[in-house]
Amino acid sequence: MAKAKQNNTVVLVLLGILLACFLLLGYGFYKYFYAGSGNNKYGDRLDGIDKYPLSKTLESDIQSIYKDNSSIKEVTVNVEGKIIYIIIDFKEPMKTTDAQDLAIKSLDKIGEENLTYYDVQYLLTYSSEKSEENSNFPMFGAKNSNSNKVVWWVWWEIRRKKQYLLLL
Repeated sequence: MAKAKQNNTVVLVLLGILLACFLLLGYGFYKYFYAGSGNNKYGDRLDGIDKYPLSKTLESDIQSIYKDNSSIKEVTVNVEGKIIYIIIDFKEPMKTTDAQDLAIKSLDKIGEENLTYYDVQYLLTYSSEKSEENSNFPMFGAKNSNSNKVVWWVWWEIRRKKQYLLLL
């Protein structure tokens, strides 16, 4: 027995090292993939959000801006983390500048101080039974918290860029 133990000590030491490596590897995978998965899905990106509270009636405040406008069908506001999504559905097609000017009015209800923390995303749509071939809808807009300006683009610009990229 002592002779068999003496002959297999190298194998036993190697098996012990292999077992320790597998345990360390398993612990590393656990820490990397699963540890902290129960935390906030935004991580630490929302630190300080309590310093910039939005009005509890933000959606109704923004909708009140557009309630008298006959060219707007529906307005939806959704806040996800640091991004405020505003979707405006128009009843009739209009010039891009007019639609953009109408959408930008909603920034007043968010508040100047909150605009330095929150990003705002716009989606301007047109849904009607009358299909317009030359319609500029949908339009997309984005305002970064570090900028005072809303950047706009329309679907045909995106489509044209995709076609250009496909040609390359």
